Amino acid sequence: MTDILTSLAPLADRINQTLADLIARDSAVVARIGGYSFQGGGKRLRPLVFCLVAAALGLETTPAVMTTGAAFEFLHQASLLHDDIIDLAEVRRGRAAAHLAFGVPETVLAGDYLLAKASRLVAELDNPACLRILARLAGTMALGELAQLGARRQVDIGAAEYFRIIYRKTAVLLEGAAKCAALLAGAGAAAIAAAGRYGRKLGLAFQIADDLLDYQGDEASLGKPVGHDLEEGKITLPFILAREALPPARRERLRRLAGPAAGPLGPEARLEIHALVAEGQGLASARRKAEDLAARAAQALALWPPSPAREQLAGLAGYVTARSC
Repeated sequence: MTDILTSLAPLADRINQTLADLIARDSAVVARIGGYSFQGGGKRLRPLVFCLVAAALGLETTPAVMTTGAAFEFLHQASLLHDDIIDLAEVRRGRAAAHLAFGVPETVLAGDYLLAKASRLVAELDNPACLRILARLAGTMALGELAQLGARRQVDIGAAEYFRIIYRKTAVLLEGAAKCAALLAGAGAAAIAAAGRYGRKLGLAFQIADDLLDYQGDEASLGKPVGHDLEEGKITLPFILAREALPPARRERLRRLAGPAAGPLGPEARLEIHALVAEGQGLASARRKAEDLAARAAQALALWPPSPAREQLAGLAGYVTARSC
């Protein structure tokens, strides 16, 4: 994993500089809130995928390409600003969440502005297909957040509904970034479809790995409290798979502990839920699913000609399931 991060460092540096330059042009309030959000760090996975797919399909990574890739990071950051308000999150990447640092109204409007900025950057391509992708995925992400809100403390949610939610919330943005890059590279229909499969499978694997970290991660590395998703009532794949594997009495205990009638989760309840999820092999089963999806993401690239960018995309697929933050 160190190798893939090292190989991508020059491109990540260019992406960060592009983001900083674009943010610096905005109004003082947006620049402060946006700059605060970006300076907190982040993997820059969406623009990385955009730039690497473009390069793998023969499009030079020019400043214009970097700027278009930045649009997908602006959309991602807008969603984080809004999600932290919805979730009443206090910490993001080891610092106070933006809405606590700057205020809720200011952060909502900064997120709206970043969404508009992403749309404007893609509109400047004068490519209707890419603009349609961005419009669709922005709406899909909002529907994913609504579906997740509706599923809180719903302890009988099935794996199919879980995957619908994480596709909408996470994977659709990576799918859209990859497909837009392939379109701009002038790729054929098969290559564009492969780009979409790569982004979709990568995004699903990434979110499952993220959900695993909520059970197994280290707070200092994550930059947010471990167990926060569970405390918010988010029922994720480790819980679902453990619930299905546990014997009836233990399954019912897990359901009662996490269900809406239990009230706010205290430390003891969280520890018992963690123990039951581990007992039901939920963590191991979810990890295997994430690794399978990551492998299928890499397999989607097989149709493309060999290139360093293609190898880096395959390396990213391995990274998303092996990361510790």
